[in-house]
Amino acid sequence: MPAGGEPQPADRSARPGAIERGAMRRRLRRARQLREATLTELGALVMEMQRQRRNNPALVERKAHEALLVDREAIALARALRSELTVGEVVAAGVAGSCAACGALLATDDRFCARCGTPATAGNGGAAARASTAAPPPDPGTRAAPPPDPRTRMTGPEPR
Repeated sequence: MPAGGEPQPADRSARPGAIERGAMRRRLRRARQLREATLTELGALVMEMQRQRRNNPALVERKAHEALLVDREAIALARALRSELTVGEVVAAGVAGSCAACGALLATDDRFCARCGTPATAGNGGAAARASTAAPPPDPGTRAAPPPDPRTRMTGPEPR
């Protein structure tokens, strides 16, 4: 071990791979953008309520709660990337899940995978999609006939 360096973890197989870290970075970027949008929306809501002299604390509370959830997710993902946690460890913390079909990260409020469209179920922290919920492949015997080849098309008499 080099001087001043940190000791390497004993189990190197538990470290996330490049694909997994890339998915986590994309999800972190999305969470940060969503956090900025929700904070802007919350500020606009409060300003508009002041301007119209209206008061709805329940609405402000709900919007603030949404912003806090997104903020917590961004913080947890950034921490996971710094400490080289795997997607499984992030999922165990309740931050996000991964799609069983393609492995893309899902937010806790996602209903479908953005990459492959697989429906997300509430089975794994409210976000993991299960391949068993997808529709089975169609039976080959029930497929429609392919369209006719235009080169072998039969022609009738020419119109006059």
